[in-house]
Amino acid sequence: MTERSPLSQSNKVAISQAQSAEPSGEEALRQEILKLKREVTDLKTELRDRSQELGVAQAEIADLNQRFADQTAALRESNDTLVAEVVERSQAENSLRTARDQLQAILDAVPGIVSWISDDLRYLGVNNHLAQTFNMPVDAFTGQDIGFLHTSNEFNLFVQDFFQSHQLDAYREVSAQVAGEQRRFLIVAQKYNQGKAAFTVGIDITERDRAETALREAEAKYRNIFEHAVEGIFQTTPDGHYLSANPALANIYGYDSADTMMAELTNIQQQLYVEPERRQEFVQTLQRDGAVTGFESQIYQRNGNIIWISENARAVHDPQGNLLYYEGTVEDITQRKEVEAALQRANEELELRVERRTAALTESNQRLLSEIRERHRVEEALRASEAELRALFAAMTDVITVFNNDGRYLSMVATNSQLLYNPGKERIGQTVYDVLPPYQASLFMRHIQQALNTRKPVRLEYSLPVGDWQHRDDVSGQAAPDDFDNTAWYSAIISPMPDNRVIWVARDITEKRRSDVALQKAEEKYRSIFENSAEGIFQASPDACYLSVNPALARMYGYHSPFEMMGQVTNIDRLYVSEERRRIMLQRLHQQGAVFAFESQVYRADGQIIWVSENVRAVRDDHGSIRYYEGTIADITQRRQAQEDLRESQRTLATLLGNLAGMAYRRHCDATWSLAFVSDGCYDLTGYAPSDLLGSEALPFEQLIHPDDRSYVKGEVERALPEGTPFQMTYRILTAGGQEKWVLEKGIPVSGPNTTPAVVEGFLTDITNRKEIEEALRVEQERSERLLLNILPASIADQLKRSSRSIAYRFDEVTILFADIVNFTELSGALPPTDLVDLLNEIFSAFDHLAERHRLEKIKTIGDAYMVVGGVPSALPNHTQAIAEMALDMQAAIAQFRRQDHSSFSLRIGIDTGPVVAGVIGLKKFSYDLWGDAVNVASRMESQGQADCVQVTATVYEQLKDQYVFDKRGAIEVKGKGEMETYWLRGRRA
Repeated sequence: MTERSPLSQSNKVAISQAQSAEPSGEEALRQEILKLKREVTDLKTELRDRSQELGVAQAEIADLNQRFADQTAALRESNDTLVAEVVERSQAENSLRTARDQLQAILDAVPGIVSWISDDLRYLGVNNHLAQTFNMPVDAFTGQDIGFLHTSNEFNLFVQDFFQSHQLDAYREVSAQVAGEQRRFLIVAQKYNQGKAAFTVGIDITERDRAETALREAEAKYRNIFEHAVEGIFQTTPDGHYLSANPALANIYGYDSADTMMAELTNIQQQLYVEPERRQEFVQTLQRDGAVTGFESQIYQRNGNIIWISENARAVHDPQGNLLYYEGTVEDITQRKEVEAALQRANEELELRVERRTAALTESNQRLLSEIRERHRVEEALRASEAELRALFAAMTDVITVFNNDGRYLSMVATNSQLLYNPGKERIGQTVYDVLPPYQASLFMRHIQQALNTRKPVRLEYSLPVGDWQHRDDVSGQAAPDDFDNTAWYSAIISPMPDNRVIWVARDITEKRRSDVALQKAEEKYRSIFENSAEGIFQASPDACYLSVNPALARMYGYHSPFEMMGQVTNIDRLYVSEERRRIMLQRLHQQGAVFAFESQVYRADGQIIWVSENVRAVRDDHGSIRYYEGTIADITQRRQAQEDLRESQRTLATLLGNLAGMAYRRHCDATWSLAFVSDGCYDLTGYAPSDLLGSEALPFEQLIHPDDRSYVKGEVERALPEGTPFQMTYRILTAGGQEKWVLEKGIPVSGPNTTPAVVEGFLTDITNRKEIEEALRVEQERSERLLLNILPASIADQLKRSSRSIAYRFDEVTILFADIVNFTELSGALPPTDLVDLLNEIFSAFDHLAERHRLEKIKTIGDAYMVVGGVPSALPNHTQAIAEMALDMQAAIAQFRRQDHSSFSLRIGIDTGPVVAGVIGLKKFSYDLWGDAVNVASRMESQGQADCVQVTATVYEQLKDQYVFDKRGAIEVKGKGEMETYWLRGRRA
């Protein structure tokens, strides 16, 4: 395109200045006219000088007319893009090479995987992201076969087929194994170098595929989420009756619920529409086109108010093509209509002002128009084409931008400045990095390059910040998906154009996305309610199979998960103890459409029978056939049991009161504790008849209490009264015959209408015999405790009293001592049994005192043998040293005893240390014992020792050699252990 004539430019400047100037008085107008006259003189001169250029301009105009006609036809055929060619094509070969270098640098920097491949299927190069994905340097790929990583046969076949085809570009989705994980990629390939090489760009779409799959599953399972939609949703018959409607639609039309609305609106055309013929137009359009979008009408609300609505609907047909019903959405656009009306009024006022201004300027411009008429004819056709094109643009609500491959703004059309990010910023000639935040700029460049590389339109949803993004936390411009206060969302189509340019058509979808996010949150809330409900929720087919159950129902029926329950329960009828109950429920359900609080007995998974209460409704299709049943189930076993218990208690209450071993009462909270009721048992308890204790002349209740216990009883009752808490106490009473009895009283304050306790209700029972038994039991228990502690350690005795199971614990390190009186068997034959036992009792009692002094635990005595341990059942840090002290003290203690011949007794002692298991086993004649290798070795040290000697193992020696004196005995053969090095413990070091 040739350069536009300076005459045209100056003329348009003059006209623009004249038209844009605001009226400022007659003087300003005269100055403008004088200025225009001077410019006319200049224009005449230029017209004479440029007469030759006129022919060239006419040719250009004819060419422009043809190009505008062609572009206008293309714009009318396209559904998504309207573009005007408004820039000159003057890019040279040097600029093209520079653009290619920039393109390669961008491809190498993008986060997608990019590779260059020769037609022999070998890598020519890769970008950093591809190399980092497989943790390899970039150079390691050069020259390698594309399958050397063995990650994707689909990719290898795609590249091979691509080189064998005549296509210059292609794309395909493939699977690849990356870091041990199966992922999905969109691979786009473009040939270059006359088809001998190609570059590929891979975009990871794994998360997108997963999200789409999850969305499909959620849509199938929770399709009835329409109940929470913001827009009204409906289904109507062709003759104007509602089949279904959601709460939002009822709210728009002013009804409390969808059911109320459907019941009252029986003729949509006559009752709803202000102009009934609009309904006919709506139906006719649906019958003709099959769908209606943005159909606006005025309707009556329930209270008579008139509002504007916008309807989107479609006709639903059966497989044979018969019309079934209409379905669609309704939006309340009353506020928008009011805004549009206000805008229309403002536009009319503005047009009136423009007309007045134009009329004022028309007279002064007449002289100018006559002088430049020739030039005006030249430009008339161009302005007509521009006007037509601008009219098309003005009718659009989208933002249309033309970018080159550098992301530079070449042209832009936007009829609504609110759709522009930072509308005050000039864009033409600048790049996206100069205009947009960093995150959005990079996003724009990636999709511009994708459209240019694939030569196919690219769809994109993106966000732009609202306001000053540079002062926010994330200065990159990236925003959260649900941040609608600070972010606007757009949907764009990027289409390739000749000369490495793209056209970018963007539409504001902020409100749609806000609705989508709200819908998603509502779905998540519904799913959370379903999964975490305390009641069981289910859906079941008419053939008695579960379609879905929630975790609460599975737990109620004794299953670990909903999946397990649905897999094992193949016939719901068999869950009922009486299948007749299930039949009755279904019969009512078919007759009434819903059943509430239907109680039955059912089997749990473990065979246990429980009571349940069901609320169920039947869900039907459009033909009235039952699709499935759905409802809730509550476990009422405890409630039923409570009801049974209540009936039983009521039945027996009279009998209990009449035969109660004691006295039931009801007394007032007054100064004398006057009685309002006493049972017949009061005579057996107190010796007084009921008539003696009731009435104004009755004996005060306080007089029944023993004088020593009255203050105690009064204090307990007064403590219970403020909080209304139950109380229990035992005290003494004096009967009519002066006998002293122990009684147990249990009572509870009962509040009156003013919430202050008015009376106390309870009973007294004679526990005199129990008191005597308890006292005797206490004495006996103390004796038993002392006896048990003589048999078992205190901690073991406590555990044994709490549980009858065997008790066993492992101790990693304890020290065991075995002692045996030498030649005691010969003595036992010479002494009477009583004397023998008395002698052993004295010796072992002395040993017991030593064990207690050294904090050791005596385990048992076997004949004349004595066993003691340190470190069980309670930890003892110096248990080995304590056992050594015990051994030396035992030798000193035994020396105090004499035989019949006045000779001394001798001890043979063995010691070892190590891990053991200690505990109590059996059901009768409990005894605390030890087991383990260290126990056996300590026993061998004693049995293979010598009189008056303490034999220890090498382990004991190593622990005590610095504190005690030892003699090395040497290696001895120990049964079950082989040779062992042993030592004699001689005494303490000085």
